[in-house]
Amino acid sequence: MNTWTARIARLIVILIAIATLVGMVAVDKWWVRVFDFPRLQMSILLTLAIVLLFATKSKRLVLWVGVGVLALGYQLVQILPYSALAPKQAVDAVNCPAVDRLHIVSLNVLQDNRDFDRAIAYLLEQDADIILAMENDQAWTDALSAALDADYPHSVKIPQDNTYGMALWSRLELVNVERNELAGGGTPSIRARIRREDGSMPTLFAVHPRPPHPGQDSGQRDAELMLLADLVRGSGRPTIVVGDFNDVGWSHVTETFQRVGQVIDPRIGRGYHASFDATNPLMRWPLDHLFHTDDFGVINFARGPAVGSDHFPLEVELCQQAARFAPQQEAPELTGEAMDDAREELDDAAEGGEGPDAERLTPINDGDEHEALSPAD
Repeated sequence: MNTWTARIARLIVILIAIATLVGMVAVDKWWVRVFDFPRLQMSILLTLAIVLLFATKSKRLVLWVGVGVLALGYQLVQILPYSALAPKQAVDAVNCPAVDRLHIVSLNVLQDNRDFDRAIAYLLEQDADIILAMENDQAWTDALSAALDADYPHSVKIPQDNTYGMALWSRLELVNVERNELAGGGTPSIRARIRREDGSMPTLFAVHPRPPHPGQDSGQRDAELMLLADLVRGSGRPTIVVGDFNDVGWSHVTETFQRVGQVIDPRIGRGYHASFDATNPLMRWPLDHLFHTDDFGVINFARGPAVGSDHFPLEVELCQQAARFAPQQEAPELTGEAMDDAREELDDAAEGGEGPDAERLTPINDGDEHEALSPAD
């Protein structure tokens, strides 16, 4: 029995060590990028395998444990910032006046899900200022509109039957509303400014790029996030980005998005908050995100309950007080390397026929020491 247990433990170490090495390769192939997602699961399996190797006194114990510890160390370095053990990237907001609060709920409803009432009951109970729904086809748009329009007089609705529909409801006035398809492919995004009671007008971006999966590499997703980062950085402050990124926060692409967009991740230091897959407790990772500029502090960041979708909702309440919070926090540094990485992602996507041609991108001088990316006319 011990022999077979040791063999299984060694096999786990071998497979996850290979997955770790493959995941370190900077290419957009779907079968490489999928290893970005299950880092927590791989860490748990490696820990179990290492314990079993010791318990069974496996052959070449030092070798196998050494390989396992190296792979485990790499995985933990990636995910530990998304635990309560790490320092918070976004500061806590305490004693925030009501006028400065902004409560946002985002939910990928799952297009094929037809339990409208369960999702609607949850959204009405949340009583958020802004609601973002994704994967809404016409049936979902109609059901949500019937329930929300009375209390949310401002909305943007883009029903689609390709699982990339999107809709935004707001109690606050939405102005300068734009619908974009940054990387094409029928994946819309929304940009709007929110007119607050105090007269400020933060910019809100809502996004839902396509994920890597068999038959579809990550090039289109990566290109969309790089172009979005450029728009975010050029939009001025304050700015919020929310949506189903189909990517995890620790991936190189999302890290580059943060650096180029100059936004803060409130999930860092507050916990894993896995938003997908709500139907499978063994395979969960954080795909739904909210990022913001340093004008905001965080009152609450939480994952909502199951509402019939394969995603859990994301619940975030922010406090907008730039003078108070900006000196206490900062986005990851924008470096020349990050800009080069962003351009490389766009070049790779263009070469693979999955994103915009890199020639559409024109360097502009935005007042910083680094150039920004900007779509040309």
